[in-house]
Amino acid sequence: MSIYDVIVVGGGVSGLLSTLVLSRNGKRVLLLEKEEQLGGVCRSYKIDGYTIDTGPHIITRLQHGPLKDLMDDYFTVKPTFVPHGKYWVRLAGKLKPFPWNIRGWAGFSGIPLTDRIRLVKMLYDVAYGAKTNPEDYNISLGEYAGDGFNENTLRFLDCMSYFMTGTSMQETPVARFVDAEKYKMKSREEKVSLIRKIHSLLFKEGAIDQTYPLGGIQTITDSIIASFPDNVDVHTSEQVTAIEKGKQFIVSTDVDSYSAYNVVYSGFASELPSLVKDLPGDYRKNVQNTKVIRSLVIWLGLKDCLFNKLGSEIWVDSEKYCWVVPTSNFDSNLAPRGKQLAGFSFILPDRYDIEKEKKEALNAIYSTIPVLEDAVEFIHFQDLVPEKAAWTVSTEFMGSHSPIDGLYLVGTDTEKKSMGITRASYSVLNLVDALKKDKILQ
Repeated sequence: MSIYDVIVVGGGVSGLLSTLVLSRNGKRVLLLEKEEQLGGVCRSYKIDGYTIDTGPHIITRLQHGPLKDLMDDYFTVKPTFVPHGKYWVRLAGKLKPFPWNIRGWAGFSGIPLTDRIRLVKMLYDVAYGAKTNPEDYNISLGEYAGDGFNENTLRFLDCMSYFMTGTSMQETPVARFVDAEKYKMKSREEKVSLIRKIHSLLFKEGAIDQTYPLGGIQTITDSIIASFPDNVDVHTSEQVTAIEKGKQFIVSTDVDSYSAYNVVYSGFASELPSLVKDLPGDYRKNVQNTKVIRSLVIWLGLKDCLFNKLGSEIWVDSEKYCWVVPTSNFDSNLAPRGKQLAGFSFILPDRYDIEKEKKEALNAIYSTIPVLEDAVEFIHFQDLVPEKAAWTVSTEFMGSHSPIDGLYLVGTDTEKKSMGITRASYSVLNLVDALKKDKILQ
């Protein structure tokens, strides 16, 4: 039996990126994926002339973030991205740009002026207080906000919590709202950092570095796979059943067994104890304590183009909080000529009846914009896991190292920064740091 340098378990975007990084650093890699297709939720497929993404996606922090670093260093084939545009908030019957800065809050009429003033003060206090006393901001937004806010304001804060973490404001830490990209600054620039911060609070438009890939989200997966060198073996439709550590690792599947010096696990961290017998009890308890986020996505094919603004919408005052992404606005080829494709994403409760949720979600869509119902010619439902772990006040993210030497973790349940593909990319960069620290990568 030949021995691989690394076996990567799981072919979602985290596993694919890990495979790319390791292989382009000269490692012989075996990638194992239980499904027929690679990519996880980073996939697209065609139905009735529409190209459907596996859940709505917007790529954040592309100008200076982790995915750009990975693309620059490892991709030989790169996707093409187009600007996302603005985030629009539907609140109190009005559609307004999301208030990224103090100027935006001044005109955000869906919330009373007194509440806007309070929120701006909170924003300022958190933005600067979290840098000096970060432990003070690991409390929930609900606890931090306290009493006295208008009902529309509370609904806005709760909706934004679900949008950013998948959980309510009673579980979302305040620190999530100051999770920001750290730009690399030279020491001589530190003298003007306060001016930069004040300018950011006043003028920064928060969505300028957010994009969508032309051709759909599948193009990211395709670009990663096309960038694999020859020292990668890929096995799909193989379910990993056990990971055992001896002189080397033995990874068993429902098809065969394979040996490697190291293993990178990119599946659900909560499922790792069922595969690895020798995990310490405390570690087992912690990885099994993560809260998995599930979402219901409804894709509507529309006979008419009813979403005319570039960007996406956050529906606060619909019957269910909703994120709306008209993907064919970014790439008209995703829908038949003259038609429009839009994805509507809803967070599912911990326990749910999927048919009941579908009905209620559709009712929420049609009651918010009644003309949609008559324009619909295509409906497609997805029950998905967009994040393997929610960033809550009680969640402990385990990081890249496991208690077993040579076994590493990667994915959105190992890193809390950002969300989606960007969070997955951060986790891969963390893995690279861990492998370099352990002298596995140079």
